[in-house]
Amino acid sequence: MAKLSSNRLAWNYTDDAGNVWRVAAEAALVAQGKQGGSASSGAVPPRPNWGKMRRCTVSDASGRSRTVVLYDTAATLITPGTSINVNWQDDSHAMTSNGGYINEDKQGGRVTKQTT
Repeated sequence: MAKLSSNRLAWNYTDDAGNVWRVAAEAALVAQGKQGGSASSGAVPPRPNWGKMRRCTVSDASGRSRTVVLYDTAATLITPGTSINVNWQDDSHAMTSNGGYINEDKQGGRVTKQTT
């Protein structure tokens, strides 16, 4: 598949404390309606730069994996097996959710899916 556009738009992110912040989201990803959140306005304050946003690991059958932001905890991508098209190198690929999410306070290195 062709690479998805990297254009960004203002989007609402609800943090774990219930505060709503304005962030820049990849338009091609949020247009799929699987990451939660909604279009934002200038009335919503920008998110402070204090660590990572909540995210979910997605992967494909070839073993490629990456994380994508979840803009609220009602995002459908939290459900295991939910698919989303994401960019991988110079192309886009359909990947599926591994289920659940990585909390905001979980800092650390890479998140990968292990196979036997």
